[in-house]
Amino acid sequence: MPDIPEPASLGPLPVGMWPFALVCLTAGALAVPIHPVATPVSAAVAGLVGVVGLFTWRWSRLPSAMATNVRAGAGPIEDAARAMGLGLIVGLLLLAAIRWVIEPAIPAIGTRMAAAALLPVWRRALIIFVAAVGEETVFRLVLLSLVAGLTSRLFKSAGRIPTGRTVWVSNGVSALAFAAVHLPSWSGAGPLSPGLALTVVALNALGGVTFGYLFAKRGIAAAMWAHAGADCVIQLLGPLTG
Repeated sequence: MPDIPEPASLGPLPVGMWPFALVCLTAGALAVPIHPVATPVSAAVAGLVGVVGLFTWRWSRLPSAMATNVRAGAGPIEDAARAMGLGLIVGLLLLAAIRWVIEPAIPAIGTRMAAAALLPVWRRALIIFVAAVGEETVFRLVLLSLVAGLTSRLFKSAGRIPTGRTVWVSNGVSALAFAAVHLPSWSGAGPLSPGLALTVVALNALGGVTFGYLFAKRGIAAAMWAHAGADCVIQLLGPLTG
């Protein structure tokens, strides 16, 4: 069976590659303290990962599997607002679990969250921006796309376009990797029992699955807006709830 061609709207290069690379480059520069060597290197690496991620996303043929029933009249501002609103809901669920489930077992979590209130709001806003751009680029744009592309080719999907099942499996893999990477920062606040470790992984995986779903349906910008919304709750609202 011949390959199904990519949508014409993609063109020879992924749409928005250079603006997206600039966003990634900026996030990379802000991810490290200002330094004549570390700052440009971090920026260059982040920009390169962003470009590689876009090509990986296009190679995976996820664009062909994306939902086409976009709401009539919906624009980028409305889509961003909806994605961020969903992220806020996820953040509220995570914050409730932190305060009511994790903090009673590990009081240092509450202490760490209270310490965040000592940071100026602009610093916390930068943290939110860097995390939303960097983590979504790595775990959704690169990892989810890579797993989806490899799986669709391994199982010889029609036109190498990922099926719904492939997308969900890939989403689960990237969400678990996303959760696992966050586990060491939680264990640094105190010893985690197996039950608490599973709770932490499950909570972060919940966010990862949500961001992955938005990525698969609406693209990387939607995933980043949702991630930013969740982090706004943790970074800005969380310290006020102690």
